[in-house]
Amino acid sequence: MHKKLLFLLLVLSLFLFGCTQAPKYNFEPLNQVQGEPVSFQSANTTICLQEGKPVVRMFSTTWCPHCKWVKPAFIETMKHYSETGDIKAYLWETDIGDNLLTTPVEASVPASEMAIYKQFNPNQSIPTFVFGCKYYMIGNAFESENNLDKEVEEFKKVLKKIVEEA
Repeated sequence: MHKKLLFLLLVLSLFLFGCTQAPKYNFEPLNQVQGEPVSFQSANTTICLQEGKPVVRMFSTTWCPHCKWVKPAFIETMKHYSETGDIKAYLWETDIGDNLLTTPVEASVPASEMAIYKQFNPNQSIPTFVFGCKYYMIGNAFESENNLDKEVEEFKKVLKKIVEEA
């Protein structure tokens, strides 16, 4: 009985505190120029590359409603940029360890990927986006407006920046 109650409390706390729609702190806009991304923060580092291409990551879970809202748009956008050879992209489901952007089903998120997740989001809330190790966002920027088109435009603006900077 006590184990079931403890387990239920643990699951409830993960659901309430582990998933976030909005950032837990105010973002400093990447750039105030009209048309520039406003939801991503700059980490002021060099672009991280794999095989000479900027690496883009999304960290999520299978149960997070905010992740479910943005995943299809993220997948479609990243597949396009990956297929053109501009980037390497990952969508890590941290609860099951799978990268949804690959055909094989992985069993765990590599330690190096988890280290990046923890570096950019020590609280490990989701969704978390890391674009080229230089720009990152915690939560969705336009979910409150239910506007996936704006979310995709933000992705594309940051993708353009990291591809140009690489």
